[in-house]
Amino acid sequence: MTLIRRYFAVTWHARTWREVTYLLLGLPVAIVWFTYTVSMYLTGVALVIVWVGVVIVALVQWTLRPIGDFERGTANALLHAGIDEPPPRRYRLREPGKVPTLEGTGNWGYALLYDAQGWRTLAWLMMRIVLGPVGFVLALCAIVVPVALTGAWVAALAHTVGLTVVQGSDEQAARAVADTVAFWILVGTPVVALAVPMFAWVTHYYASLVALLARAVLGPGGSARIAEATERAELAETQVRVDQELHDSIGHMITMNIVQAGAGAHVFDADPDFARQALRNIEERGRVAMGELDRIIAAIRGDDAQSRAPVPTLEDLPGLVDQARSAGLDVETRLEAEPTPAALSRAAYAVVRESVTNAAKHAPGASIHLHVTTLDDALAVCVRNGPATPGEAPLTGLRPAHAGIGRGVAGIRDRAALLGGVSVIGPCPDGGYEVMVLLPLGMALAAPADGAHAGGEGCCQWNRARARVGA
Repeated sequence: MTLIRRYFAVTWHARTWREVTYLLLGLPVAIVWFTYTVSMYLTGVALVIVWVGVVIVALVQWTLRPIGDFERGTANALLHAGIDEPPPRRYRLREPGKVPTLEGTGNWGYALLYDAQGWRTLAWLMMRIVLGPVGFVLALCAIVVPVALTGAWVAALAHTVGLTVVQGSDEQAARAVADTVAFWILVGTPVVALAVPMFAWVTHYYASLVALLARAVLGPGGSARIAEATERAELAETQVRVDQELHDSIGHMITMNIVQAGAGAHVFDADPDFARQALRNIEERGRVAMGELDRIIAAIRGDDAQSRAPVPTLEDLPGLVDQARSAGLDVETRLEAEPTPAALSRAAYAVVRESVTNAAKHAPGASIHLHVTTLDDALAVCVRNGPATPGEAPLTGLRPAHAGIGRGVAGIRDRAALLGGVSVIGPCPDGGYEVMVLLPLGMALAAPADGAHAGGEGCCQWNRARARVGA
């Protein structure tokens, strides 16, 4: 019963009559667009020798986009075609407030000529001159056939019950013919009933075909979709990079401020000079943090008119260490790195900054050992902190709101992986924590030689990291 009801429901369904309306309008609209484009193009080509034709061709080419918008809107409204908006024009005849130039006009004309969406719209208009008449006939049949079949059945029933009288020169013969026709119409009532929705279904499937073609032609092309996907990917990458920069830069400064404030409050009465210096350091770092935040927000908005400070590299590590020590952290360093490519140098600085920040947050009072050196094939970074000092209060204010986020550790791993390096991050047997990263100077890192073992080098046992090469 559900199938039968669905079969007949198409006759009075609102969607069917929207499709019928679209197909009925298809013929006159197709004639108008076809006549306009063909006559304008032919006129423009005929007059191109006197330059008037160039203006005419440019005009009709420019109007293809608005025509496409109209066709797309109509198909979406009446056929529910779901056609996506194509990317907007990225060219102008002149910039606002500026006078048109010959070069600018030429570039505009070139971009107009190579506007793929305009040519796709023209292809759709040429298709419409074929699709329009066929759709018009089917839509007309979807209206006329149900009315004709239903009217014939009503007339046959009226004749059978005697409501109509057959008149003619040969009344007896006419009545016999009418009786026969009425009889077979009534006998064939199921066939007549099944034939009523037939053209409505044909119209529906034809409209679905038109919607499919419109979606393919009037929507964005393959290159436009690829460009849009690339733009979305670049936006997502920018958002991740901004998030990482906020977490690394601002988070580090806030951590140092909290450590400094805690140390100043601890010795406020015993060493007021140290407390005052701590407050000055907090003020200075706060201003720097606000400047960094303003710069990042300006970059997001796209209105960063001022020159940006260079991204810190390994050359800035002494300043980072001094900041940590002035905040009260115990940092031992071995900075033995040779001049390194900028990308590696920036990544190594970010690894050290994040590691020191994590040590200050999660291991208060612990000593921090920093070792940066250049190996034969890699830039090696190791940051290790001992266990937290008993009784030292942790910086709970900086702990993640949800356990297990691990954003800083994930950022270190991501930086190493993106540059083809490896990382070993985790707790040490003595209760401390270690971050070890190898960033390749060449194409790839060398795996540890057979029989190599993790010995020497203080806290940095590089072969443990090399063991992850190719893993």
